[in-house]
Amino acid sequence: MRVPVEQVIQTASKVLEGEFTAREAITILATLTREAVPAARELRATDPDRADAYRELILVIGRELRGRANERADARHLRAVIEDLAAVLRALE
Repeated sequence: MRVPVEQVIQTASKVLEGEFTAREAITILATLTREAVPAARELRATDPDRADAYRELILVIGRELRGRANERADARHLRAVIEDLAAVLRALE
């Protein structure tokens, strides 16, 4: 059940790397996040070490995205990506 969580992380990472625009990412995350939240809860229960590792990755990615949000024209879309990351993060806690 970790695949949707990994896909959310990869999608957000691709925004950081410039492979996806924030707008493209929110389209992808619209489906993935719905799957990733329950998967993250299950992961927390079955593999807490992996959940902690994913949580740390999400924190770093989220911090980087927040730092860029004010300087980008697509800030609204970027904030939506950050919100999706936060939903998965909460499920991993």
